[in-house]
Amino acid sequence: MARWMRAARLHEPGSELSIDRIQVPRIRGGEVLVDVQVSGLCHSDINYRDGVAPVGKIPITLGHEIAGIVAETGGRVKRVKKGDRVFVHYISSCGHCVYCRNGRENYCPRYLMIGKDIDGGFAEYARVPATSILKLPEEIPFEQGAIMGCAVPTAYHALKRSGVKPKETVLVLGVGGLGMHAVQLAHTTFRAGRTIAVDRFTWKLNKAKRFGASDTINAATRDVLSTVEKITNKKLADVVLDFVGSQRTIQFGLNCVGKGGRLVLVGISAKLFQMSPYMTIIGKEMQIIGVNDHLRTDLIHLVRLVRSGRLDLSHSITHRIPLEDINTGFQILEDSRDRPIRVVASKNY
Repeated sequence: MARWMRAARLHEPGSELSIDRIQVPRIRGGEVLVDVQVSGLCHSDINYRDGVAPVGKIPITLGHEIAGIVAETGGRVKRVKKGDRVFVHYISSCGHCVYCRNGRENYCPRYLMIGKDIDGGFAEYARVPATSILKLPEEIPFEQGAIMGCAVPTAYHALKRSGVKPKETVLVLGVGGLGMHAVQLAHTTFRAGRTIAVDRFTWKLNKAKRFGASDTINAATRDVLSTVEKITNKKLADVVLDFVGSQRTIQFGLNCVGKGGRLVLVGISAKLFQMSPYMTIIGKEMQIIGVNDHLRTDLIHLVRLVRSGRLDLSHSITHRIPLEDINTGFQILEDSRDRPIRVVASKNY
C-alpha cells in the first residue's frame, strides 16, 4: 500500500483548503484504516473552514461523511476485516462512561468529532476508531453510504428528538441537504399529517414537494406566519425543525409553533438571540429542543430503512467532484446556482 496520500486540509480558518501530500495514517490496535471511496460535503464543513465553529487542531483534514473499504485493521478489531464495505459514524467516544454505556455517545466527556477535532475523510485514506465503523451493505452505493454518516441521520435524530407523532404537522425551516431529508423522513417514516417546507429558493421548494412536502412556503415572497396559520387553520405546527439557525429562522420557529408544540434547533449560528419566554415557552407551553449530532443506533436504523425501500436516497446526490476540486464543491454548496442537495467528492471521479 502507498505510504503517501492526498488530503484536503485546513491550515487557517477563513482560508480555502489545500491539497497536501501527507503520510498515510498508521493505525493502532483499536483502529481501522479506511480506503475512502466517497466523502460528503456538508455546510458544517463550511462553518469549520470559516471559523464559525472551531476545529480541534491546525492543520486538519476535514470531512465527516465517509464511506469506503477497510484497508487495514488493528490487532483488537474483530467486527470488520480487510475488504469490507463500510461507512463512518463521525463521533469518537470513550465507550466506557455512563453516557456511552447508555447509547448517548454524543454526550461523552471525551467526545471527538472525526473531520473536526481529528483528521477526517477529505483524503485518500482515513484512520477511524473501530467503534465508529459500520458495515455498508452491497446494495447501498458508497455515495449514499457517505451521506448516511451525517445528512440523513442528523435529520432522523432531530425528528426522533422532536417526539413527532403520526398525523402531527411538521414545519421544516431550510430545505438544504439536511432539511430535504427531514421532509422525506417526516412524510415516509414518521407519518406526519402535514409536512410544510420553508425556504427562500423556489427550486428547493419544488424538490421538497418531490421529497414529500405537502405544502411549501417561499419566505422571500410570502409571510411565513400568516401562511402557516392559513394552512393549519390557525393551529400552527406541532413540530418546527430549524436547519438554518439564523436569528430570523429562530424567530419564525417561535412564532410558528402551536400550543404544546416543539421547536427543534439543528442549524449552527454564532450569533446571540433574545426572546420573550412569556409569549413563547410559557404562553404556549412549548419546548425548545437542541440537536447535537446523532447516534450510532440512528445509523443502524437508517440502513434498515434504505434496504427495505422505506427511505430512498437515490435522488439525494446532485453533484460529484474530484477530491482535488474540494473548494469548488464548497462554492457549489454556498451559491446554490447549480441547485445542490448533496455534493460528494472522491479520488475516483
